[in-house]
Amino acid sequence: MRHQLIALAIGLALPAAASANAFVNGPRGCGFLDGFDDYGPIFTVDEDHLVLSRQGLVGIEWNCDFDTPFDPYLEEGEIQTRMGYCMEPGPFVDPGVFTLMEMGDGTVQMDGSNWDQPLILQICVAP
Repeated sequence: MRHQLIALAIGLALPAAASANAFVNGPRGCGFLDGFDDYGPIFTVDEDHLVLSRQGLVGIEWNCDFDTPFDPYLEEGEIQTRMGYCMEPGPFVDPGVFTLMEMGDGTVQMDGSNWDQPLILQICVAP
């Protein structure tokens, strides 16, 4: 009986974990995404958009990976900090400390220790 309850709890937790929110920077906002699957948001990389998901920050010219993925569900004003690095063609690797803060207006602000300006991303709620 105990094993059945554990299996049920795991089964109930999987859909929530599989459908995590994503964050998009770019002119189309969340409309840029083609949906979500078990691995996160579905999209085709282009030069106008950046997508932050549990897989990292993805763009056509550069990508960032973090030691631990950012939590896709933030409370208003909550700040998370991660260590990681960004890469751009060359290859150039830029290690740093990164923060993600929920702004309370449907966006999050992401900042990197070596960035000139923060990045504002729209919160895209997974189904």
